[in-house]
Amino acid sequence: MNDDEIDSLIRQTHPKPDMPAAFNREVWERISVAGQGSWGAKWREFAAALFLWVAKPVPAVAVVTVMLAAGAGLGGLTVSESSASAQRTAYFASINPLHPAHLSEHE
Repeated sequence: MNDDEIDSLIRQTHPKPDMPAAFNREVWERISVAGQGSWGAKWREFAAALFLWVAKPVPAVAVVTVMLAAGAGLGGLTVSESSASAQRTAYFASINPLHPAHLSEHE
């Protein structure tokens, strides 16, 4: 059998259903209406609005400033020593993969 014969046999065994002209439009309309009230759609809408707002220069600088201040404040709360050199040493020890404290964790 050649490809044309196979194609005609497939068309004969799988007839195309008769659907109303507006069937596809109605299906997609139902899907969009059902999706508008969902929490996922509301979350996506909120996230899109938030990202559009943060994409502007002034809010972006404000967000970065708040995050830096929060990080510095929380970092200062977690260290028991109050001197700057002790805090610096504790920070370097926490990020240095060759520090003895990190090496003993992997053994």
